[in-house]
Amino acid sequence: MDEQRDGARSQDQPDDGVLPGAAAEEDLDEVSYERLHRRRLRRRRRQRIVFAVVVVLVLAVGGGAALVWTGRWQPGADPVAASPSPTCVPPAEQPLPAPGEVSVEVLNGTDRTGLAAGVADELRGRGFAVPDIGNAPVAAGPVTAVVRYAPELLAQARAVGARFPEAQLVEDPVATTVELTLGDAHQQLLPEDALAPPAPPEGAAAPAC
Repeated sequence: MDEQRDGARSQDQPDDGVLPGAAAEEDLDEVSYERLHRRRLRRRRRQRIVFAVVVVLVLAVGGGAALVWTGRWQPGADPVAASPSPTCVPPAEQPLPAPGEVSVEVLNGTDRTGLAAGVADELRGRGFAVPDIGNAPVAAGPVTAVVRYAPELLAQARAVGARFPEAQLVEDPVATTVELTLGDAHQQLLPEDALAPPAPPEGAAAPAC
């Protein structure tokens, strides 16, 4: 009799590894049905988790493939080295404007008579426009030349200063033209094949990149 009761109990309660069908569920008692319902919920939860993981992996692989295809991402590449850094040509490396594009006033900052007129003639002979000459209000001192210029005329000022050894550039916000003041150290203009463009003074506005 005990064996028959055990066999009947095993038939009433479903095996943990197999979920009974709809017909078999009708024969389950309340406890067995609740146990079966919980197992089904756990199984559905696991299926949803697996599905979500698969979707995330597919999206990640697809997104990575798209980035590689478009060249936006190179696996193993250094992101800093891969991205080009913006470059800007410094003023000293910019080409000088042609003499015909430059107008300059020549002032004599020494006590040598006729110096400004002589240098003005040389500059005109090289193509520069020299509308005015005169004496500087103050002595230039022991320099070859001082070139004052408005901020927007930096290139023209460098073209003038390139003709004088160790010329000094001075940015002058109130200037309206390029003004060359000759100093005591001036001897002669540099040859056109041996120009020495001076560097812009510190603090001078750099050209936009």
